[in-house]
Amino acid sequence: MRSPSYFAAALITAIALGGGQALANTCRAEKLTCPTSMPVGGYCECTSHGTTEGGEVAPPAPHEHYNSTPGGCGVNPGAPGCR
Repeated sequence: MRSPSYFAAALITAIALGGGQALANTCRAEKLTCPTSMPVGGYCECTSHGTTEGGEVAPPAPHEHYNSTPGGCGVNPGAPGCR
């Protein structure tokens, strides 16, 4: 019988690998930045304190600091990467 530590290590690895790919790019709006799963160059939105700003998806910079949360596709549901 395998020890529970093997199961815990496998679970932690799966969570880390799965979560890292989900929000791999950065949405850069006028004053806001947020993580996004949209493709680079596509449209994205960030939301903070009830304000939503549209922007463009860029590759993440090292040690990226976000000041908002992903806002979805809003007024551009047909933009690349929106579903």
